[in-house]
Amino acid sequence: MSEDDGDALWEAFVITMLRAGVTWEQRSRYGDKPALFTAAREIAHLEAPGVIDLRITRAGWSQVKDRFNADPAVRRDPSRRDWIELHLRSPADVDRLRDLLTAAIAANALPNRITG
Repeated sequence: MSEDDGDALWEAFVITMLRAGVTWEQRSRYGDKPALFTAAREIAHLEAPGVIDLRITRAGWSQVKDRFNADPAVRRDPSRRDWIELHLRSPADVDRLRDLLTAAIAANALPNRITG
């Protein structure tokens, strides 16, 4: 995937997240890369073109895992607790994952942060 394709996917991801809930974009706390925040918490950042780390609490993941665990764009490493990795190939992936993204925002929102 080219860097331009990755940038377009990040932009599609950001637009979807902004529409889904209260988020804003700024530089990541985990390096010099773009990130999204909600409730003073980083909930997503760009790792590489088309690869996005998404924070979803354990309880948040338990609410959506039946729908997204087998999705080829979603990779979850149980050792990373609150983070999953999205491997996006097209804007259609972002559209398909919309409910997962909305769940991540809800799971990280204050004062109703879902913990697990």
